[in-house]
Amino acid sequence: MNAGYFIRKHIVNWGFEVQNLVPDPLKKRNTKFENIHTNERCFILGSGHSILSQDLTKLKDEIVISQNHFQAHKDISTIAPKYHIVIPKFHPADYDQDWIDWLKDMEAKLPENTTFFWGSNTKNMIETHTQLANRSYYIDSGFHAIALRHAKVDITKRIMSVPTVITQCLTIALYMGFKKIYLTGFDLDQICRMSDRDNIRFYGHSQITRNEAEKKIEDDSGASGFDFFNYWMIWRQLNLLKNYADANGQEIVNVANGGILNVFRRDNYDKVLASK
Repeated sequence: MNAGYFIRKHIVNWGFEVQNLVPDPLKKRNTKFENIHTNERCFILGSGHSILSQDLTKLKDEIVISQNHFQAHKDISTIAPKYHIVIPKFHPADYDQDWIDWLKDMEAKLPENTTFFWGSNTKNMIETHTQLANRSYYIDSGFHAIALRHAKVDITKRIMSVPTVITQCLTIALYMGFKKIYLTGFDLDQICRMSDRDNIRFYGHSQITRNEAEKKIEDDSGASGFDFFNYWMIWRQLNLLKNYADANGQEIVNVANGGILNVFRRDNYDKVLASK
């Protein structure tokens, strides 16, 4: 890490700022979600093991945002998430079939009225291999938080990079205007569990996490020490998003039973649900 690294990240961000000046018809469709849930609350569900200690059927009358492989949860039909958010594709083309299988699994198990948000680089897969096109919306990511003073929350333009899905989930929820955003299951303790990668998430593996490409990414990141820098970057992003929420009269609250996410105020899941 040196001055050149920071300069390069600033230059990349400047390039994205220029790109953001040109309207993108695909992302412009996201305008319909701006402040659509002002003064409402939502629950965003992470995949950490602590989620198994909570009764998610209590969320059946709440606005729920699920992510990635959450269709694996035993109560998914009762939870019936209104929105489902998926990370941008990050594997090489050799592993496209894993992604296709994964998308089809979401289509089969998530409710027919769930709205999806994807990285724009999965658009062709979705339109070619699923029937989800008419309820799918897309984001582009890339801004480096290390060279930002403020979070990028406008999903009609490029947002911050997505090292893990919580960044994408919070960005979209903030753009939608939720007054209270409750996080649960975002333990963010993967760095403490990498010696047992089969048990990092409550469901074990998805179609895209069991392949050799994923294992190589994790092994290389761990061996180089990049895991630790990546975690700092996630915390940097979360602090930028918290600052955005605070400035706009919104609040992000962590109601997980455990984990190491210490950026946001903690509260009790059952107590919050009982207080509505």
